[in-house]
Amino acid sequence: MSVTPFSLYVHIPFCSQKCPYCDFNTYAVPRAPEEAYVAALQAELRTAACDSRFAGRPIQSVFFGGGTPSLISPDGIRRIVESACSIYPLQVGAEVTLEANPSEPSQERYEGYRAAGINRVSFGVQSFDERRLSLLGRDHTPDDARRAVTAAVAAGIENVSVDIIFGTPGQALDELKGDISSACSLPITHISTYSLTIEPGTPFYQRQERGLLSLPPEDTVAEMLSLIPKLLSEKGFSRYEISNYAKPGLESFHNRAYWLGDDYLGIGAGAHSCVTQREGPRRVSAERWSTYALPTTYMERAHSGDTVSWRESLGREALMFEFFYLGLRRAAGVSREQFRLTFGEEIGERHARTIAELVADGFIIEREGFLVLSERGIALSDSVYERLA
Repeated sequence: MSVTPFSLYVHIPFCSQKCPYCDFNTYAVPRAPEEAYVAALQAELRTAACDSRFAGRPIQSVFFGGGTPSLISPDGIRRIVESACSIYPLQVGAEVTLEANPSEPSQERYEGYRAAGINRVSFGVQSFDERRLSLLGRDHTPDDARRAVTAAVAAGIENVSVDIIFGTPGQALDELKGDISSACSLPITHISTYSLTIEPGTPFYQRQERGLLSLPPEDTVAEMLSLIPKLLSEKGFSRYEISNYAKPGLESFHNRAYWLGDDYLGIGAGAHSCVTQREGPRRVSAERWSTYALPTTYMERAHSGDTVSWRESLGREALMFEFFYLGLRRAAGVSREQFRLTFGEEIGERHARTIAELVADGFIIEREGFLVLSERGIALSDSVYERLA
């Protein structure tokens, strides 16, 4: 009998500086406490080895996220990967991703990461315009980004992704086109595009409250959102999720696991985990939990085997909504048949009227047994999800 694999997420919460738009669990430090933090991650992995829900299951993907994971040396990353693989078997061909800062364009460093087991790098480029990078608080230049991507590929890591932020203050369509063109001129296989959102508690939020920061008009952002897939399609990238595009066969396997509702184990400060209980192919409930967010607290707790700060249980109703919500984010949409197999009922039993209204309003398209967001639905996806909640 086959054993269901799971995904491993490793959170590195340290940055050399915190971007003014960021509301992630990150901390600006002059130097990452690598030895202490790696030891804490290894201790948490030893504790996780006693969790029967993951015992004997192979890892299908590993993702080092942050923060800035590339602040940890290749040797530190190697020790984490080796500790994980000493407990759980790593599937052949598993995707192992490292998020990286483009301000570190050293081929030697990426050769070290490749030797440590990294086979995919995701660069937080955000823009190729120096003024926009300065506005976003980034510490790299456009040339740094180009050198970093080139260095990673030259080091043998050929699966490379870049992030681009659009809808930034004062941005025009031509400037977005320039960012997309610059990104696609590099040897990348994947690109993520995110509309800038102002989150409470961030410096950008404070500036906006004081009238010192304003985003482009909504119709301009909507035009950008509509333009991006067209520009990327011309360059050989296909949209497979609202914000993500890839060359054929090079979609992010780790992120796809989240969208499909696969189990995942998160280690590190503020990392989340989720395990679903099943009866045959059907999902009946799930448990989700997170570790302590403050790195000092997390590192202290890791050595006593007590890193969990909160837990929550998800019932069948919550799982059905997440299946629907995450499915609509994917370009493939929500499969009526898969929903029935997963939950033992038709998708329309609970949302028939709302779905019919969303189809009539042009937000959702019925396509060969799938429910798919239309272009209009993508632009107003938040309101679509609210109507389905």
